[in-house]
Amino acid sequence: MSHLKGIAFESPDVQLQKLRERLRLMSDEELVKFGKQVRSLSEPRVGVTPDPWRAQLQEARAEWRRRHPRRSEAVNGGGGDAPTGGRHSACP
Repeated sequence: MSHLKGIAFESPDVQLQKLRERLRLMSDEELVKFGKQVRSLSEPRVGVTPDPWRAQLQEARAEWRRRHPRRSEAVNGGGGDAPTGGRHSACP
């Protein structure tokens, strides 16, 4: 097993936290580009395994909403992810 000595395995929680940190460091332009790329990868597909890109797309959208809250959420102090209809044109 010495050939595995340099390989590190991370839990899904650690991977998710690293993704969130990476998204926070991106500019708006980079975040939109990332969101569009991941969205194209997570489009409907046939497969027996879970979609690995869906979580990344959800995190990119959450980061966008954190940076650009909808006016009703900003005025009302948030309110979760309840859909209010329509989407920001640049939202990933």
